[in-house]
Amino acid sequence: MPNTYQIGRTGRVYVAQESAYGTQASLVAGDAVRVIDGKVKFNQNPRNRVNSKERHAHPSQIYRHDRRKTADWMLGGVIFPSGTINTLPDMDPILKSVFGQVRNVTLSTTATGVPTTTTIPCASVTGLAVGDPVLVNISTGSAGRVVRWITAINTLTLTVAPAMPAAPASGDAVKGCVGYSFTTAPGASLNMANYLTSKSYEIAGGVPENLKLTFDSNDEISWEASGPARSRTRPAQTDPATHTVAGTTPPSGLTGSLRIGATAEEFIKASFEIKNGLELDNIAFGTSQAQAMYRKSKRAVTASIDARQSDDVTIEDLGDSNANTAALLQCGLTEGSIVAVYMPAMEIDTPEDADSDEERMHSFKALLKGVTGNDEMYLAFA
Repeated sequence: MPNTYQIGRTGRVYVAQESAYGTQASLVAGDAVRVIDGKVKFNQNPRNRVNSKERHAHPSQIYRHDRRKTADWMLGGVIFPSGTINTLPDMDPILKSVFGQVRNVTLSTTATGVPTTTTIPCASVTGLAVGDPVLVNISTGSAGRVVRWITAINTLTLTVAPAMPAAPASGDAVKGCVGYSFTTAPGASLNMANYLTSKSYEIAGGVPENLKLTFDSNDEISWEASGPARSRTRPAQTDPATHTVAGTTPPSGLTGSLRIGATAEEFIKASFEIKNGLELDNIAFGTSQAQAMYRKSKRAVTASIDARQSDDVTIEDLGDSNANTAALLQCGLTEGSIVAVYMPAMEIDTPEDADSDEERMHSFKALLKGVTGNDEMYLAFA
């Protein structure tokens, strides 16, 4: 009989949070996650064998010994918002584990009184809290729908940041949306599986260590997440069979904007990277695999922005001064298909000079800093 070859494009990936480290979750159809070519890797070295140091009269290696099991994982794909506000994206378990928490406030209200670019009197603020994102539909001018983050609530008035490009009018829609933010405690570990033609693999105790989001002026938003893990097993648990995902129209760099401080900035590509500083507890005597995970070091959140050099010196000046500045990148303008990233305190480095016969480029690197803690970066789906 001929072999049955495993065709990667037919594989189906599912991801769920674990209730306790290394405890298998029961994967279901709704745990499905979209992935793309080359972005599914479940690795394991079950014994990490080493050569014995025993001496012999001959030069041959006779014995080898077992060491601790190690494993790691990587997934990546295109971000698909659900298409419906307040409906979570299919990669929610990964985002929730990397950031630590998600808030999803279902509120549809309107602006009242005389709003400004930073304050919005509302008919209702039920369920909203400082740190939540809101979607504001500015009916006058060309601003349209913009995502902003709440910095204060005074009775029925929201203070938001950064400043909107124009003030909404009384009666304009204000809606709660899905927001991810950091926590001091690490997010939950991950259980994930990949079901191929006739083989399947499962990761247990996946550590939510790394996340990278890339926004390109001529492409959809891409994501890549990775980390160490407790183990990889084959075959995986029972196949959920049905692969249920949300959303059909991902936003791209054809719509959206980047605002640094109060200025709209042109750019070609921007990426944001989170390194959570997590470590496996894989050292205890009497054990052969990881027992838990913990936060070993400070979280590092960085950004890079690629832009053509022009007469606009806003970002260059910030790089020279290293002054903190707030920034917001929004991709998409259609409700239900908007993704936004907010950085309250971005410190930009001076870029290296890059010469060219044609258009000159700047590649800015930045550290996203905390202000009061656990607030280096926020992510919203609106």
